[in-house]
Amino acid sequence: MKNSKRLLWILLVMLVLLAAACNTTPMEPEIELPEPEQPAPTPAESKELNIETWEIGDNWTYSSQAIWGDVLVGLEYELERGIRVKQYITTYNLRTREKELVYKLPPGRLTEKAPAVYGSRVVWASVDRNEAERQRSIRGAPMPNWDVFLLDLDSGDIQQITSETNAQICPVIYGDTVVWLDTRHVEEGQRLLGYHIYAYDIISKQEKRITSAPTVSSWDLGISGNLVVWQDNRHVEPRRGKHPPEAPDDNEIYLYDLAAGWEQRITNNKANDASPIISGNTIAWIRQPAFREADIFVYNLETGKEKQISRSGYAISQFAPSYYEGRIVWTDARSSLGNAASDTVINGRQGQTDIYLYDLETRQETKLTSTVPGKVMQSPIIYGDYVVYQWVGFPGYMVYGVKLTSEE
Repeated sequence: MKNSKRLLWILLVMLVLLAAACNTTPMEPEIELPEPEQPAPTPAESKELNIETWEIGDNWTYSSQAIWGDVLVGLEYELERGIRVKQYITTYNLRTREKELVYKLPPGRLTEKAPAVYGSRVVWASVDRNEAERQRSIRGAPMPNWDVFLLDLDSGDIQQITSETNAQICPVIYGDTVVWLDTRHVEEGQRLLGYHIYAYDIISKQEKRITSAPTVSSWDLGISGNLVVWQDNRHVEPRRGKHPPEAPDDNEIYLYDLAAGWEQRITNNKANDASPIISGNTIAWIRQPAFREADIFVYNLETGKEKQISRSGYAISQFAPSYYEGRIVWTDARSSLGNAASDTVINGRQGQTDIYLYDLETRQETKLTSTVPGKVMQSPIIYGDYVVYQWVGFPGYMVYGVKLTSEE
């Protein structure tokens, strides 16, 4: 009997110990947890832009490199029967809104593209008026003898940079370097399909050709530091078949480093890449896959990355964008579905355009103008907090200034 009780007692103790073991939580191995997923980057905090707009004046034109600091440098002119009979290089202070005539072109000289400015230096190209009119009257005649000039706004001194007998046009300037488009290597009787680019050092008075073939296909030439950019037609295939063509030419954007002496192809796209400008390490241009379709793109030289800026499809390919320190401005016809002709109705819409701005930091797009039926705003340029653009009228242009300020 005693043995039975002892056995029962041992059984009870074993059951208690087994139950305790079953209720004990086992120790789990340590697991290295992944870092929590970071949220996708968001645009920087948007700041509402205050936009102040005013009229600068009519019968003005300006280049893509027309602002330095607070000063706009332009070409002012007087018209008789639609012809520019007098032309002046004029400065306009965007802060004080005061205008000053700094140089009267001689009556026998003519310029068509407005001057470019860097610091106190202004460059432009001009031609003998009689020679230009005579050449225009001859079909297939070569370009007349345009030459490049430089004006020092501080001293008033004028220097003729080129004296070669062919055409040197569309000069731009950065520091001590002037670059322009040149026709001196086009053979007599040969059709002008493109230009060479020459660079000139103001200090050493030496010039050099930086292109190996005359493949520069537009007047939009840009320079920043040692870097020069242009639109190039070396990859354009000859037109065959239908006329007019079904798509724009396949131009590409090229860059040349004046210090290193090498060339770089920036774009490689079947669309038409055109009208480049450069500021710092950023190139901006228009990409046009079809005649009524275009958008703004940028390329960062440090990262080697391309980015699409506008997405309306209605950037106007005739007018280059402008870029300065993270802000881009361009002409856009989204309100008229691509119709930029004020005197034409297409798809029931009268031609009209607006000026848009995009901030690369905030990733915010801002419309700078009020849409007016039949009013075509074009050719915006930006420098700091200033934007300048034109309203196309007849027979001249009305130029507007814009001051941008941010609400904190």
